[in-house]
Amino acid sequence: MNNVHQTETNIALNTTYKAGYRCPSNIALVKYWGKKSEGVQLPANPSISWSLGDLYANTIVEAHPRSENTAFVFTLAGEPKPSFEPKIAAFLKKIAGDCPWLEQYTLHIDSTNNFPHGTGIASSAAGFGALGLCLAHIEQLVHGAPSLDLRIEGMDFWQRSSYLSRIGSGSACRSMFDKPAVWGVSEAVSDSSDLYAVPLSQPVHPSLQGWKDVVLIVDDGEKSVSSTDGHALLEAHPYAAARFGQAQKNLGLLVQDMAEGNVNDFISIVESEALQLHAMMMTSRPYYLLMRPNTLAIIEKIWQFRESSGLPFCFTLDAGANVHLLFDGKIDETLMNFVHNTLLPYCKNGQYLCSETGKRPLSIL
Repeated sequence: MNNVHQTETNIALNTTYKAGYRCPSNIALVKYWGKKSEGVQLPANPSISWSLGDLYANTIVEAHPRSENTAFVFTLAGEPKPSFEPKIAAFLKKIAGDCPWLEQYTLHIDSTNNFPHGTGIASSAAGFGALGLCLAHIEQLVHGAPSLDLRIEGMDFWQRSSYLSRIGSGSACRSMFDKPAVWGVSEAVSDSSDLYAVPLSQPVHPSLQGWKDVVLIVDDGEKSVSSTDGHALLEAHPYAAARFGQAQKNLGLLVQDMAEGNVNDFISIVESEALQLHAMMMTSRPYYLLMRPNTLAIIEKIWQFRESSGLPFCFTLDAGANVHLLFDGKIDETLMNFVHNTLLPYCKNGQYLCSETGKRPLSIL
């Protein structure tokens, strides 16, 4: 394979390039919460996630030779969406040094999710993941690569896509793989990096394959504190160092549990990680709460049913009020009956979303 450094671009200025990708969202099992003070969007602790293949963003990017001073035009499902433009503008500014070819093009970006915004799914992960994939693909075309085999700054296509996506949304870098994805340096994963995510190389035990996720929508409104602001509050957090150390330890244990099929230990770590995430919010200065009474009610119902049934399932949370119910796909019928009969009254307007785990992005052009 060839290696191309960004200072050696050879751009065909009269050519229009196009790429389109479907990128899944993902759900972190060990949480990313807090950024390193140096660098751009580098994690203070490693994280690991499952992709949510049935909850995704579709993005198509056309790169037209620039004839005026317009860096990009953005539409959501074909309609202008001005509220999204500042994030995209900031992202393109941050990657300008990595992608100098962008100066010669106007990007026409159209994106859509197959799930609503504000429903407890990492829409930014899916959206920026798909955008990063499109840009990495166009970058290959700009350099004249006959296929996606050109290494850019020592990174293959998937690493490069993960690298670019990370700069837009940290969690987006974990959406590139069908295997569990690890982002952040960890002794438990030899090729792990802060710059991009990597797929877990070791096999996952059959008892932890084929799990599913039901997202129980407790609150579909805007969060009172954004994730960006929440990350910033970790900089002076009195328990930050202890949390980062615990996340390192938990990731190592979880990787071992996934290899050996220690389902009960896996469940314990996943639930503890979710609660630690929200404990950090509740002990920040200023402190805040994103869980709601129905969040806690659902968690207690999950614990009660697991105790009485002995079945393998658990909850996790993102930085919001909604609950992810993770379970072995073999008990799908029983768990969906539990959702409908017990948990639905705690969901806003009876809303929930379902996904299998373990699917990677697809080209849609």
